Amino acid sequence: MSQKNDQPLNPSADDANAATGRYRFQGGKPADPNAGVHPEMVDAGQTSSANSAIPNTPEALIAMQENQHEKERPEKPEHQQSAKVKQVLELIEKLDTSSAEDQQIALNLVRKLEDFHDDVVAEMKDDAEAKHSQIISWAVDADRLYRCRMLLNSVELE
Repeated sequence: MSQKNDQPLNPSADDANAATGRYRFQGGKPADPNAGVHPEMVDAGQTSSANSAIPNTPEALIAMQENQHEKERPEKPEHQQSAKVKQVLELIEKLDTSSAEDQQIALNLVRKLEDFHDDVVAEMKDDAEAKHSQIISWAVDADRLYRCRMLLNSVELE
């Protein structure tokens, strides 16, 4: 330890990283344990603002998730219901349908949406001006609707 840059291989208890238990050595010399680490992965004690949203306990995670569920996450903006939609929903509420009948109604609606997406994909495949990315998006959505229909169909209600 004759040179100024030489440090002992075992850091002292006063070292900032001693509290976290994280050590990193490069070429036999201590190195910053957070060097090259994504900011979200840096120890909470090392940064203040970057990890303020990362919970340290399961209870804190649960509380954070409950707060997120209370806030509406507008993934898609809500559209105003048309007169037709209101009429259909009112009729469904009025009718005394069983859960199996409700399932049949839902399956028909999902199938109708799926068929619409399949038709759009078929039209776009024949259109030379259609963008490949648009065809993929419509096809992916058609597949999602198919999987929704299969899942809904697999629910046993009787």
